[in-house]
Amino acid sequence: MNISKKGINTTTVALTIVIIIVIVAAAAYIAVSPGKTNTVTQTTTRTNTVTSLSTSVTTATSASPTYYPMTLQANGGTFVNPLMQDWAQGFQLYTDNVVKLNYQAIGTGAAQTDILANTGAFAGGDAPISAAQIAATASADKGLGTLLQFPESLGGVAIFYNLPGVTTHLNLTGTIIADIYVGKITMWNDPAITALNPSVTLPAQTITPVHRSDGSGTTYALSNYLSKVSADWNASFSGGCPCYGTSLPSTVWGANANNVGAKGSAAVAAYVLGNQYSMGYADSVYAANAGLLTAAIKNQAGVFLTPTVADITAAASAFSAQVQANPIFTITNAPGTTSYPISTYTYLYVWSNQTNYQQGFDVAQLFEWIVSQGQVFSSALNYAPLPSAVVAVDQGIINQMTHNGVSFAPA
Repeated sequence: MNISKKGINTTTVALTIVIIIVIVAAAAYIAVSPGKTNTVTQTTTRTNTVTSLSTSVTTATSASPTYYPMTLQANGGTFVNPLMQDWAQGFQLYTDNVVKLNYQAIGTGAAQTDILANTGAFAGGDAPISAAQIAATASADKGLGTLLQFPESLGGVAIFYNLPGVTTHLNLTGTIIADIYVGKITMWNDPAITALNPSVTLPAQTITPVHRSDGSGTTYALSNYLSKVSADWNASFSGGCPCYGTSLPSTVWGANANNVGAKGSAAVAAYVLGNQYSMGYADSVYAANAGLLTAAIKNQAGVFLTPTVADITAAASAFSAQVQANPIFTITNAPGTTSYPISTYTYLYVWSNQTNYQQGFDVAQLFEWIVSQGQVFSSALNYAPLPSAVVAVDQGIINQMTHNGVSFAPA
């Protein structure tokens, strides 16, 4: 059940929304993993090419609910931040500037900590919050009910690199990526890489792998994928598996003395952009904004794919039944010839019992708009729109938001 049916008897106004994404890594903190002797600070400023996105936003009418004027405060992951900023603008226009959203991309790990402490109207992240994390929080004893979490967007983790003279998408496998991060492969001209790229002249240069130094849903998705395909990756976890998470132990990143950590997706991309022979990972929009090439990753069927909207959608479709049964099911390493192997959902987190009626109402309306009308913003930034079956699941979860036991969903 939709919270509001704004597609009926409403006026559709064509809007051109100019997206200016500025990736600024000025004074970005670049933390160095074990094996490095100094802390490296990377200062880079980049301005993305201005992109025009034409779409349709349904405006409010007399039949629409009355929104409560406020600015919703929320923290979240950096993976979905470019799309979230578009959503913030779109929903503000949708409500005739009544409801604003201030979304701060602080990283999934920090955002999860905030929502568990009941900080902000809601939070976003690129990894599910475990039952153990929820059970351990004091917020569970403050009358906040159940922590609801559901998919908001669908994207792909890209592997990108800075190789002078290489102008093609390198073929890589999950096992090679894992071996680079754990130090089994240290040179770009390693036989395992050259065998997959016979037409490319690879340099005899040391690889500098860059990872997220902060708690990151992007790290969660990548490590979840690598745990499914690489025994060497799993062996680097001294405490045993599960061998994935938003933050990883020092035995993993410290296994390769060349590993460098950077705080935030933009900082990872900025470091790779500014340092030859390095490689990193983030949502593909960060690679595109930095002008970096992405690798084609071998999937379960043996096909090498870059993270396109179509191939991310195919991965979600392959696990459609699983996600409908469990909205926080991880879709990495999906079967199928067209499935991009490091595909992932990102999530919204909110407590079911809303103590502030007006804020809860606006948040519920925002969520309904995001999972339905807001999905039209996705493809322009290389995110895939949510499958219709997942939208229906999300709407059922949104309807569990209540105030004094009464749902925000219409009767």
